[in-house]
Amino acid sequence: MEAEMHLSRLIQAIALLLMILSAPAMAATTLNGTVTYRERMTLPADAWLRVTLVDLATMAPVVGASAGIPAKGQVPIGFAFNVHSHIEASNGAYGLQAEISSAGQVLFRTAVPVPVTIGDSAPTAIMVYRTRTQPPSPEPPIPVTPPELFDTLWTVTSIGGRPVAAPRPPTLSIAPDHRAGGFGGCNNYFTEASIDTEALTFGPAAATRMACAPDLMSEENAYFTALSAVASYELDDQGLRLLDAAGVPLIGLVRTTE
Repeated sequence: MEAEMHLSRLIQAIALLLMILSAPAMAATTLNGTVTYRERMTLPADAWLRVTLVDLATMAPVVGASAGIPAKGQVPIGFAFNVHSHIEASNGAYGLQAEISSAGQVLFRTAVPVPVTIGDSAPTAIMVYRTRTQPPSPEPPIPVTPPELFDTLWTVTSIGGRPVAAPRPPTLSIAPDHRAGGFGGCNNYFTEASIDTEALTFGPAAATRMACAPDLMSEENAYFTALSAVASYELDDQGLRLLDAAGVPLIGLVRTTE
């Protein structure tokens, strides 16, 4: 019994092997031709050619091939690639499309697919046409720091929402090279501003060491503390407002008048 099962399996294996050996190999047929355009222009060094076989009934791509175009390549540009013979046996209607691209942008493209007969060894001539490239999107304008922010002597009117009490209020000026400074209410000071469009920050203030009344010293310290917390600014006809990172006004200033 066991010998009969072994013999049966051997016969099945031999039959399967014969089926595999007798199956026809998947043959291929070659499509070849040329691609050309009318314009007199040299293609970029990174230009690529892609030729695609499409089903004319559905316009779905069937098979295609891409290759770089030699740096000194001239039109017409030759191409050749293989397609499986079962496509020829399908009796479908097929066409070839071609495009030439560079840097991710299509430069030339066929207007309509060129009909081909699968199995016909005659070369196919494909004409491609210059595509209408979209103009580059305009760059957004770069915000410019208002020139009136510089070389203006600003007088501080409020600190942390409170009006300045000193008889001689603090001042601030910013030079185009971002050096900043002024009068703090008791001492002269200087610092450095960092400006990036609407962002504005100040480094630690260095001040002279004059001693004043406690209320003046307290207000000056509050001013220096607020100045170190500035993150942005608002500038309009009413004056200058220095804001913290949350947009809360820290210091209010107006242009100094003689």
